[in-house]
Amino acid sequence: MSRIHVKGRRAPAPPAQEDPVVRQYRFLLREAPPDAVEAAHRDGLGRLSPEEQREVLGAVQRGLVAGQRLRPDDTDQLAHLLVLGERRTPNAFIAACSPSALRSLSRVVVASDACFGLFGRYAAWDGKDPEPADDSAWADAGFNPDSGRWNPSRKAPTDASGIASGTGGGLGGDGGGGG
Repeated sequence: MSRIHVKGRRAPAPPAQEDPVVRQYRFLLREAPPDAVEAAHRDGLGRLSPEEQREVLGAVQRGLVAGQRLRPDDTDQLAHLLVLGERRTPNAFIAACSPSALRSLSRVVVASDACFGLFGRYAAWDGKDPEPADDSAWADAGFNPDSGRWNPSRKAPTDASGIASGTGGGLGGDGGGGG
């Protein structure tokens, strides 16, 4: 299944009457520095029960189409995929996660020491999810996300300097990043 995202397409919006701790969790995913949120997830995932860890991994695999080779106790890689994937495609993981697993994860992440001091703008936050990244240039350039390969007859999109934009990193399907 392709995860190329075209501007304007997104996962379903969160419910209007959302649990307060889940709303705080969403705020952290959207507004806090990714490294702090990833550290909070590494800590929080380790505090979940094995069943809850399996549910979170399943939601990452379904919602973000990533981490197929991970185990539930691969908390470092799982935290990395979850945070980067949810930033790239807002609400994709959250929509795929069961309400009970989402509440449990939200509770442990929000309570993590890594989140201390990150709620400064929470009172003014409108709760809206940002638009997903527009990756259509990559699809037009011939990148096949299912195989992770380029069509050699096409060129990667470039930025103003002529350097291929967006190279390096990536979600990858096995938790190991891309390249």
